[in-house]
Amino acid sequence: MADITLTKNVKVAEVVVHQVPDQPGIAAEIFGQLGQRGFNVELVISSPGVGKHANISFAVKIDELDDVLKVLEELKPDINFEKVSYRENIGLLTLSWHMLSSQPGSAGRIFGTLSKKGINIQSISTSLSSITVVVRVDQIDEAEACLKEEFGI
Repeated sequence: MADITLTKNVKVAEVVVHQVPDQPGIAAEIFGQLGQRGFNVELVISSPGVGKHANISFAVKIDELDDVLKVLEELKPDINFEKVSYRENIGLLTLSWHMLSSQPGSAGRIFGTLSKKGINIQSISTSLSSITVVVRVDQIDEAEACLKEEFGI
């Protein structure tokens, strides 16, 4: 398939802010503060928590993890979230293709290809033109190779 790109990033950690109040302005406060301090985030995912709360996860550069965690702890009293956890030893694989949204089954193809190799997807993010998966860093080269083969990249 023409114009498909696959990018890999293994220098990241996934951060999860647990039980964030599910109300307008909370995500803006978290990511605004991180941005003001020079931190760039990738792969933002919000998922339902318990009651009127949500969990927000995102990826940051591994060498910025400690500083990002400090900023989040500073924000905890004002935002009133439960806790922060993180995962190291993960990598992001992003398959980008301008025709992705018009090709039914693309996500299933990606997930099935990884599944056949025993690669578990830890997080998923999609847009109209890309799908990003989070996998263990020790499986990322195999994941990259099998997706390149599947999509003829």
